[in-house]
Amino acid sequence: MSAYISTDLNMIKELDPQRHELALQMAEFLEKGGTIEVLQGPSFKPQPVRHEPLAAAKVKQPKPAAPVIADAPYMDKITQREIGREDRAEQRAIERAELIERLRGAAVTMTYAQAVLRLGMSRRNLQKLAVENGFKFKREVPSRRQAYLRGPDSEDRHAKDAERIKAFKEIGLSRNQAALQLGVTFRTFNLLLDKFAIDYPKRKAGPHPAFFAKQQ
Repeated sequence: MSAYISTDLNMIKELDPQRHELALQMAEFLEKGGTIEVLQGPSFKPQPVRHEPLAAAKVKQPKPAAPVIADAPYMDKITQREIGREDRAEQRAIERAELIERLRGAAVTMTYAQAVLRLGMSRRNLQKLAVENGFKFKREVPSRRQAYLRGPDSEDRHAKDAERIKAFKEIGLSRNQAALQLGVTFRTFNLLLDKFAIDYPKRKAGPHPAFFAKQQ
């Protein structure tokens, strides 16, 4: 530390001649009527202290408590099977109700035969469901053969046709020719033969063609 002090003193001593000369020049200047004006040095005015508003302290919201989930009751396999069985039974009941409504709507415009083709169900099941649920399908229009066999005047007509068949037999018509004359199918013609016990001969087969042995 003494080394630093001695260095400063030496510098001050070195400046003494310059300060002495400056003092002489100032005295000479004042003698000649000059004046020395002392200028006011710059003044430092500190800025006013800013008082920033204190930020509101953030209130930490407490986290909502997690909901307490009650433990699910234990279900054994038997209980699970019973629940599954009830669910399946309920689903079958819903599907059956939908089927009944579908059949009820179809019965308005369809016969049993049409419903069998359209819905893919048997006639027996359709009839059973219709009876159980109180609706009916449209009445089927009988075919020509059914009308001939089961019509209101079928017995009288059959008796008249039987007499005609006997007449066709007397004149030698074949079974096919007689059926064509009556306007009935060959099957219906045979039913009339059985019903009235008519022995109508079948056409005999003609001669077989000649057979010649193949030459070797």
